[in-house]
Amino acid sequence: MAVLEELNTRDVAPRDRLPFWNEVAQRMIAPIEVEAIGSAPFQASIARRRFRDFELISPRSSPARIFSSPHPERAAALNIQIQHRGRTTNHTAGRTCVLEEGDFLVYDPSRPLWLALDEPTQTIVLRLPLATVEERLPHLRAMAGARMSGASGPGAIFSSVMRNAWAQIESGEGDWIDTLPDVIWPLLHMTFPEPADPQGDDRRAILRRELFAIVDAELCDPDFDTHRIARRLGVSPRYVQILFAEMATTPTAFIRGRRLELAARRLGSEGPSSSITDVAYAVGFNDLSSFCRAFRLRFDVSARDYRAGLGRRMERLDS
Repeated sequence: MAVLEELNTRDVAPRDRLPFWNEVAQRMIAPIEVEAIGSAPFQASIARRRFRDFELISPRSSPARIFSSPHPERAAALNIQIQHRGRTTNHTAGRTCVLEEGDFLVYDPSRPLWLALDEPTQTIVLRLPLATVEERLPHLRAMAGARMSGASGPGAIFSSVMRNAWAQIESGEGDWIDTLPDVIWPLLHMTFPEPADPQGDDRRAILRRELFAIVDAELCDPDFDTHRIARRLGVSPRYVQILFAEMATTPTAFIRGRRLELAARRLGSEGPSSSITDVAYAVGFNDLSSFCRAFRLRFDVSARDYRAGLGRRMERLDS
């Protein structure tokens, strides 16, 4: 069973809690900035459980305001925020809504977010790789910011499964949790069915799907770059950059992110029998030190500790 990583502000001096929490939230969730409200000392905690193709992250927070700005490295994912405890007001993608317990919405890290927590809250964030989303649910990004009810219909099933899964993760019970990767995509297809008359540029959507297929097919070639993608697609390198810019990322950042995800899967599945050097070169890196730095930046843990199944635990800032 994968390690549940947990961080909190409990042992951090009150004056240091917000800087500490902003650094944690930016690494683990999205490029966000947190501002405390009210006179009581700010308190927060976060827990994360990694799966094969996604992550579940659950932050708890005292009253606060949260703002975000896009960042290419973090925009390679799409988030679904499920309200687990309390109530939040969300404004993103030109939409404003209030999430009650059980409700959820799609949050696109490539777009700004404003979030108000007027009471203690806990949410569950499902982080999905953007490339997989574009391949399986290409219409999901268009639903960013729209409130989905967790009270009835498919939304109630999705919300109930995710909230119960997290409760069992926290309790350390429920062997079925390890099967969640096998059901998550059918569950998402049921919850977010494709519109009968999808809007958008069909040509661009087709190119994006072809782009992701090319990246996955040639990912491990260290010479793979924007120019090769352009030749395969039959477009200019500038047009390839535009396709990635629409997702608030760059070809270089996206390819690096996919290589790191592949490396993490290999290190996690092969365990101590895998050589970090061999894995780094096998997924397309041509410099071990660059791989190790990028891996720690992406996963908040060294490749060696990730291979050993040890999540990084950071309980306080150094004074």
